[in-house]
Amino acid sequence: MSDNIENDNNNTEFVEDSDDSNVFVYPNNYLSDSDESNSIYFNMKYIDELLQELYTLLLNLESDDDITNLYRFVNNFLFEYDLKPNDAFKAMKCCSQYISRYSSLIGYFNQHGIGCEMDDDQAFEIFSNSVKNNHQNHVDDNDNDDIRKLNEIILQYFYILFLYEDVISYRRKNYNLHVKDAEKGDNVSQYYVGNCYRYGTNIKQDYKMAIDWYLKSSEGGNIKAIYELGNCCDCGCGVTRDEKKAFELYLKSAEGGYKKAIKSVGFRYMYGNGTLKDENKAFEWHLRAAKKGNGTSQYFVANHYFYYDEEKGFYWIRKAAISGNVDAQFELAEYYLNNSINKNEGKAFKWYLKLANDYESRAVYSVAKCYRDGIGIEKNSDEAATWFRKYTGEKDSFALNDFLNSTGCYSI
Repeated sequence: MSDNIENDNNNTEFVEDSDDSNVFVYPNNYLSDSDESNSIYFNMKYIDELLQELYTLLLNLESDDDITNLYRFVNNFLFEYDLKPNDAFKAMKCCSQYISRYSSLIGYFNQHGIGCEMDDDQAFEIFSNSVKNNHQNHVDDNDNDDIRKLNEIILQYFYILFLYEDVISYRRKNYNLHVKDAEKGDNVSQYYVGNCYRYGTNIKQDYKMAIDWYLKSSEGGNIKAIYELGNCCDCGCGVTRDEKKAFELYLKSAEGGYKKAIKSVGFRYMYGNGTLKDENKAFEWHLRAAKKGNGTSQYFVANHYFYYDEEKGFYWIRKAAISGNVDAQFELAEYYLNNSINKNEGKAFKWYLKLANDYESRAVYSVAKCYRDGIGIEKNSDEAATWFRKYTGEKDSFALNDFLNSTGCYSI
């Protein structure tokens, strides 16, 4: 699927196409310098889709890792849809309604240097001015512009994370900050104190104390504490290992909507740990977690669908890859290489190379083959040799010659 469409018209002005197509046209060289077309179409529907995906992720933030993964998600999304970050950034800024539709993303791109220089001052200015503007011109509930509404919600999240991310992370791990409130019965503080004892953060590690605080927190209905109790039962931290009890606690936490617990219940049904094996229930729970943005569950759902509904399988394997699941990224590359309908050797090579640069060994071998055979990239024996040596760690010229001549057999 090509997102930048060449056009032979000269001297194109900045114009916004119809609302239905949501396509913007830019003059030559305004977007990527590498583009040789006289004008470039940038389809904003992908940016709108990115906002929708981020909305789901932000609603389901559960940990510091979830916050960190937002950056990876945005970059993987742009990567999969062949959207050059600087093109996306400029396109959003040129939209006549960018303040009301894309200010959240523009600020986030500035904050993290996506498609532009990293600039916290500029990010703060965009976030703060946009929030003030939204307060003065609140989106009417009857307004049918869903993207404006999404932008307003996401903007609030990004602005808070921009201002308080370090504070939030610090508070979660600070024993002294929580212990007084915990002793007064606050179940959130009790959960964090339990974490401090379990992982030895700012206090000596003590599994039994962790269990005590998790129990107090869970009695107050804290679904995260209930999950942690289940996890302690699962691995025998501070208690006798008990898979059945672990499953019961995971299930209780999952029924409360905790994403990590939902995924865990899916795996328990999948393998029959602590409960009877039930593939249908495993799928149901993984699908719930997948819809909340869990990459592992998205990968499971994708493989489930590939058996009888390839379109849905492709939909979920892309989601899992964008979420950062390495197995899904490799499988997506294989899909692009071998599928007759969605075959795209260029994308296959791109994903292989991305994974190879992250030291995924099976992808290193695939990159070597791509360079050897000209799959998604021009043939290059020198590059093929370089990547083959990275894969094998060998300097054996005979093995290399066999590989370059396609006579050697090597398993991934």
